[in-house]
Amino acid sequence: MRPMYWIVAIGFGLLTINANPLDSWPGLPIHSHPVTLPLPEPFSVQSPPEGPLEISRNWAGYVSNHGTYQSIEASWRIPKLTSPGSLAVWVGLGGAPQQRLLQAGTLTKDTATGTETILWIEGLPEPLKPIAQNLPSGEAVHVAIYHVKSQEWALDLQAGSYRQTYDVQYSLNPRSAEWIVEDPLINNQFATFPRFQNIELFYATAKTQQGQTVTVQQSTPIDLRIDGVIRAAPALINATTFAVTSTSPQ
Repeated sequence: MRPMYWIVAIGFGLLTINANPLDSWPGLPIHSHPVTLPLPEPFSVQSPPEGPLEISRNWAGYVSNHGTYQSIEASWRIPKLTSPGSLAVWVGLGGAPQQRLLQAGTLTKDTATGTETILWIEGLPEPLKPIAQNLPSGEAVHVAIYHVKSQEWALDLQAGSYRQTYDVQYSLNPRSAEWIVEDPLINNQFATFPRFQNIELFYATAKTQQGQTVTVQQSTPIDLRIDGVIRAAPALINATTFAVTSTSPQ
């Protein structure tokens, strides 16, 4: 077991958007179609198998370091929080251990008026850019990031019945791929990390620049621990599906 403490927050990349995300979402749904996810699969949380396990202050999920990458994707439903706090769910390329990271996902926050979720994209070190707001709990989300050519990347985002693809110019030669539930930094401080119902990520795959498909089953799990206590941990369901489970602080 090798400890690892990612301090990659939601907020940091020289990212140029070719369209204004707030103006263009949901936009004309030329390529839109509903996101269809399977029903949550029953599973039992078991002791992790012997093998590599990473420990993080703010990440739970899986990371792959099998070379350099050209794409990543996953689907999930907007989390349901069961205690106050904030958490993000995202997929990304780079960032472990690179300083540059291209990522997209959801941020769910418990506020005075209720729970709010936004869909966002980000390229470190630039701050995140909101794409859609007020997504309901349980809404289906799909995110795919893939290399187009040179420094051009495409981020394909789906939420509910809409789909939008953003082309960005971003210098990155990613040496890792991540599927993550995160305790985000907000105003340079870790947010209160909430309890939540199990978060299942489906279709969690990446592809290397050599064309090899990599699944989470082939990747390294990461436990999120605060003050040495496991607060969130991944549980593999099948080769491309896993759940992040919440544990209560003692």
